[in-house]
Amino acid sequence: MFERLALKYAAGQPASLAMSWFEGEASFGQLSQDVSRVAFALFQLRDLVPSVVAIRCEHPYRHWVFILALSRLGIPSASLPGYVDANFHRSVKILSPDIVLLDEPVEGLDQQSLVLNEAWFEHVCQTGSDCVETIAVQPEDVVRYSVAGGTSQDARRIALTSRYVETAVYHLLFQDVLSHSHRPEGLRVLPTLGAETSSGFLIILSALVAGTRLQMVTGSELGLVFSQDVPTVAVVSPRHAEGILSRLPPGMKPLDNLFLTVAGGKLPKALCASIRQTLTPHVQVVYGADECGVVTIASTHTQSTDDEVGQPLPWVGLEIVDEQNQRVPTGVVGRVRVSGTGVVDGYDLDPTATAEQFREGWFYPGDSGFLDADGTLHLRGRADDLISFGGDKFDLDKLDMRLLGCPGVKDGAMFVVPDTQGLPAPWVALVTAEDFNLEVLSKWMRNVFPNLPDVTAVWIDALPRTESGQPDRLALQNAVKPS
Repeated sequence: MFERLALKYAAGQPASLAMSWFEGEASFGQLSQDVSRVAFALFQLRDLVPSVVAIRCEHPYRHWVFILALSRLGIPSASLPGYVDANFHRSVKILSPDIVLLDEPVEGLDQQSLVLNEAWFEHVCQTGSDCVETIAVQPEDVVRYSVAGGTSQDARRIALTSRYVETAVYHLLFQDVLSHSHRPEGLRVLPTLGAETSSGFLIILSALVAGTRLQMVTGSELGLVFSQDVPTVAVVSPRHAEGILSRLPPGMKPLDNLFLTVAGGKLPKALCASIRQTLTPHVQVVYGADECGVVTIASTHTQSTDDEVGQPLPWVGLEIVDEQNQRVPTGVVGRVRVSGTGVVDGYDLDPTATAEQFREGWFYPGDSGFLDADGTLHLRGRADDLISFGGDKFDLDKLDMRLLGCPGVKDGAMFVVPDTQGLPAPWVALVTAEDFNLEVLSKWMRNVFPNLPDVTAVWIDALPRTESGQPDRLALQNAVKPS
């Protein structure tokens, strides 16, 4: 279904560039032909009636040809991370695909696998036949699955229907019109959010629908890409923004042709200032989640405080409520809840988790904040006990429980210290045996929490505790801040 949206531009502008990467590029006409031929080669997959086919293909162009070809066949797809690690296997477990398409063999998969390497892909695209059969897809048919992990510690599967994907694409295209009064012609879109998330998938799909060139890069190539004199739109997380700044060539001046959107809620003042001084003056902040899409947009030119994330988009319902789910007055801090056509119905095959965060037509992302007199949302943190590290949420108590089970750890606790840009960074205070190996702890923690970022460790003689016996995380934070 959505391949028709993505390839519509090819009918009128086949020579226009659809996607480029450092080793090559592909026009919309080439993309359309490759999708048709790969779909024909995979047509027999329909006989297996898979509920979902997952894709692991590190090359971004081939990955997207597989996504669009499966859509052409009416087969729901999902994307897996390109790097095979604990996070990869966690995604496989959550998505529970019937079949996994791989560009190279992967050990440890229980699912049926089909290895389609570069040689197979090139042979099919050069000599294969076109798929001429049309597969009917109804508006409420599920066409895409993804892992949502940004609003709770436990990642969960969400299902996107044909109607939802179409509506979300229109939202993103209209959002772009609303948030930018003027941008030059010949733009390229630089996606840094992977297709394995619904947000990353929809951003790339929307760029194809709009006929905009996608520049696909790895993290190590970002600095080089941004130093090129090409009008560019990029959507990044705060952590991505930090990484970009660290890779910029020395002496680089801010780029007036770069339009940067920072997704993930609040943008600390220090990080925002660094972006504007060294990368681009055109910075906006968006707040949202995979379960509800973009909720608000704020330009950093008009922000008065760094907790300000903008006013709700026209199709978004947003309220601040108390513990009894009653609306609170303007200026009063409460729980954020969201409704509208951008909100999914719930978590797929998980009624318990759905009941926790989806209630009476509202989605509760777990954030707290308030609305000011102008209707602008200000975020004040989490309404629960979770901490956000790099966009993923973690429960410090659960991290502590895992930490204390590691051989050689006598006592310890996780705590949070803002980094130089103002973003929360994970630290751990340890009481250990003398011959303790920190690498053992790293592997021990990531076996259960594969998305946990690098943690700074400090050794102490005894762990400070509150009167209730809990780790005194504030004391630990204050002890290391001066250093």
